[in-house]
Amino acid sequence: MLYYLKFLEGFWGPFRLFEYATVRGILAAAIACAVGAFFAPRIIRRLQNVIQPERGRELLGEAAQEKRKVPTMGGLIIFFSALAGTLLCARPNVYVFSALTVFIGMTLVGFWDDYQKVVKKNSEGMSSGLKWVLTSLTAFAAFCVLLCKGGFRMNLLEIWMPFMKEPLVAFSGAVISSNNLSTAGALLFAVCVLALFWVTSVGASHAVNLTDGVDGLAAGCAVPNVCVFGVVAYLVGNARWAEYLNIGYVPGVGELAVFCAAIVAGILVFLWFNAAPATVYMGDTGSLALGGALGATALLTGHPFLLIISGGVFVVETGTAMIQMAYFKYTRKRYGEGRRIFLMTPIHHTWQLRGTPNTKLVVRCWIVSLALAAVALITLKLR
Repeated sequence: MLYYLKFLEGFWGPFRLFEYATVRGILAAAIACAVGAFFAPRIIRRLQNVIQPERGRELLGEAAQEKRKVPTMGGLIIFFSALAGTLLCARPNVYVFSALTVFIGMTLVGFWDDYQKVVKKNSEGMSSGLKWVLTSLTAFAAFCVLLCKGGFRMNLLEIWMPFMKEPLVAFSGAVISSNNLSTAGALLFAVCVLALFWVTSVGASHAVNLTDGVDGLAAGCAVPNVCVFGVVAYLVGNARWAEYLNIGYVPGVGELAVFCAAIVAGILVFLWFNAAPATVYMGDTGSLALGGALGATALLTGHPFLLIISGGVFVVETGTAMIQMAYFKYTRKRYGEGRRIFLMTPIHHTWQLRGTPNTKLVVRCWIVSLALAAVALITLKLR
């Protein structure tokens, strides 16, 4: 709550700096780093006896056996770091609370999944159907948080496409208040918000979850993505920049830049211990939370389609898995046996089986993610 120190400007002039999201974003990152550095070794020590079960040994050989020696649920490092930085530095508003709802909810879902794997010794964790239901309920909870704000402006739902000068979807000037939620407009509003939150937050959470499988892969690729939407949040929440770039101004959404700064710092602390050879894995605890927070921020800033560009690595990983599954089912029905297009999906496993060293694979994906993040930011100007 460092934002409120700005009201003490009369006692000490520099307190006015806490009004600026940029200053608080830097402080959020610093606090997240400090909290992460303090708690990470302690969390890892506590997780030493919580080892991820062996999976995929017949396909990945020694790589799968190595995973048995490393504790999972390291996403708790990111969670506590980002939560501390956000709560202390972000100005409380409906956008921050909504994003935090997704972040916390997805963390709890992922933690329960990991708990089933490492404590209950169920190598498959919770069922895929249950995971989708719980992550969907988290999106619904975030939707309810948005509805709690009286006089909520539907122009938050302006959806911008890359390279387009006008929003794809716009609700100019329309206002839904807590007094008329029974109107047809309010019903449409509810359906739109819920559908968009489901597609972005739940879809992104599962995409990052699929990508997680090699030391530093998902976390490293998430960093440039979170940075992109931290920048977008700041620009959308700044009237001058929003007008200059023609990207739609949403008052208050700039606080999500502070949220993103805290998450980036938490990821970097985690990568300190997750870089190959890893001493801890994030597990579903971290991957679901990162993807959910990324998707929620993309929607709240009005640029969910930008995530398709910046998150290209996650899109390819998810797309190949879906194609593989669809083709396998089709050929099993057509020819009586399932056939595969790729050796194994998500696609990074195919590269592993073809002999690409894990470190080379991860660094290449980082480079691609950085390049796509740059392209995503450039599209804000090319309209």
